[in-house]
Amino acid sequence: MTPSPPRRLSRFLAPAVWTAVVFAVGSALWSPTDTDPGLSPFRLTVSDFAALDRGGPIEITMGLLGAVSLGLLAVARARKVPVRGLPSLLLALWGAGLLLAAFVPTDPLTADLSGSAYLHRYASVTAFAALPAAGLLLARRLTGADGAGDTARWLRALSWAALTGAAVMAYSACFADRELIGLVERLLLGCEVAMLGVLGRHVQRVGGVTTSPSGARR
Repeated sequence: MTPSPPRRLSRFLAPAVWTAVVFAVGSALWSPTDTDPGLSPFRLTVSDFAALDRGGPIEITMGLLGAVSLGLLAVARARKVPVRGLPSLLLALWGAGLLLAAFVPTDPLTADLSGSAYLHRYASVTAFAALPAAGLLLARRLTGADGAGDTARWLRALSWAALTGAAVMAYSACFADRELIGLVERLLLGCEVAMLGVLGRHVQRVGGVTTSPSGARR
């Protein structure tokens, strides 16, 4: 019998997730010096660097993370991980927002934003807010589930850390002349990429558990 698309997709889940994580960490560390060693990653956001290096590692990584996240969502639903409903919508917004931000350019280092730059901004903001919200909902659903305690705790901790980072970024942008906004954003993104790894690990672990009609595991 030919495996179903979700089953075939699940074979590549773990390597795809961890490849995306490695690319995300690598691009965050390498792209600032690759674009211009004189630019500060502490005061400039990831999007600022992406605008100066169209088609570079940052945009490639954003697209990869978005595609992997949507694939992870499909496998999670197929494996009966409790993501249906609002968590699925939020995870889809995260993945689609990253893909849109990767393909729609922003404007380099200017306050006069074009239409595409606004679209890029709102897609990014939506994505970065959606994932920690999904993490909190999933942590609540997984609390008390067999073998999911560590996953729930990590998702909850990383989600609150990411939301705190988002609040600090908003304060920096509005009231502190973008002081350390780049550093805070990279910490926020680190939390969200780690959430993707935690969720991917959990989905991979539950993949071998099925339930027979009588309710017994096999």
